[in-house]
Amino acid sequence: MSAPRIGLSLSGGGVRALAFHLGCLRALHEMDILARVEMISTVSGGSVIGGLYAARVEPFAAFENRVRHHLARGFLRPALSKALSTSLGWHLLGTGTSRAGQQIARVVAAATFGALDRMFIDPSHAHLRRRREPLPKSISMTTLLQAVFEDDLFDGLRISDLPDGRPPLVVNATELRTRSAFRFSKAHSGCYRFGHLATNDPTLGYAVAASAAYPLWLSPLDLHAKFEHRGVITPERVVLTDGGVYDNLGLGPFWPGRDPKISLPFPKVDTIIACRAGYGLTRQDPGFGPYGRVSASYDCTARRAENSSVKRLHELRDAGAIRGFAMPFLDQNDAQLSCSPQDLVPRGDVQDYPTDFSAMPGPWIDRLVLRGEQQTRALIAQYLPELVAPRASIQSADDGLA
Repeated sequence: MSAPRIGLSLSGGGVRALAFHLGCLRALHEMDILARVEMISTVSGGSVIGGLYAARVEPFAAFENRVRHHLARGFLRPALSKALSTSLGWHLLGTGTSRAGQQIARVVAAATFGALDRMFIDPSHAHLRRRREPLPKSISMTTLLQAVFEDDLFDGLRISDLPDGRPPLVVNATELRTRSAFRFSKAHSGCYRFGHLATNDPTLGYAVAASAAYPLWLSPLDLHAKFEHRGVITPERVVLTDGGVYDNLGLGPFWPGRDPKISLPFPKVDTIIACRAGYGLTRQDPGFGPYGRVSASYDCTARRAENSSVKRLHELRDAGAIRGFAMPFLDQNDAQLSCSPQDLVPRGDVQDYPTDFSAMPGPWIDRLVLRGEQQTRALIAQYLPELVAPRASIQSADDGLA
């Protein structure tokens, strides 16, 4: 039987995902599986750690130290620092003040002159009123986060310049104008509606910021670029937000049967390790305000979409379309683990940690990393034992020769 072709996905979930996925990667590294991964697909917080792993070819210990450093520092304080110390930040403050004033003026004008406007303008001429397009979000908190990623994490590295010594990285975002997936990779970046970028020059920091721009907190990124679609190059505008809006597990590039005439081509895999940072078994009261209702509704939709993707994994495995899969899951029911370690970090100790990008205390880092490592080892042993079987066979042969 041929060797398995392994795809690894790292879900969204902010800094919680960052810490949990670090443990997953450490387990895969120590089991000699990470080096055999043929593609890594990432979303939001998973894109941050996926980008950190793909950006440098270095010993795993050095990579882990860098991730822990960024977890302990967080990303909000560096973004605030850039807001106060750079021209980008002052431009943001100025733009925000200006837009606030414009909005207030429009509300006053509508209240004062709205009735006169409706009274004296002939309804047949209503089409002459110009509909204002929203101003592009060229400066926002998301662009500050992008600057943090570019300057502090990736040193301005472009996605097309990722080193060859790592598995191909796919960073997933969502394109809001067409309601479709937008994917960044070294080979090509784009979506099925517009094709791929004619010049694949976004920075890795830009791609990760787009993937992590949770829509209830962060503005989307506005990209004007030329796309090539079926041999034709056209200028297009795309509006990019969190990849979790479309697929929070990052499994899209792995689905079998992707049509290369429509979808961007990626390496085919037959074995999937889907690291899932979890959404928690919440009973949180959404409140009566519009933000609480929208947030809870968004969360409900995201959970249902994730569950549908998990169901599809089971169906593909049962149909023989993939060899198998394992899903290290932060919210895994510990009682269902057949290979559970004695010192297992219980899910109740970590599942409700926030998913923002604030600094994480050291004890929380340790707990979440250990949970990820333990879950990965247990679930690989339970569902994909063949990935570690060759190593055991070699050890048995060596023992026999001795």
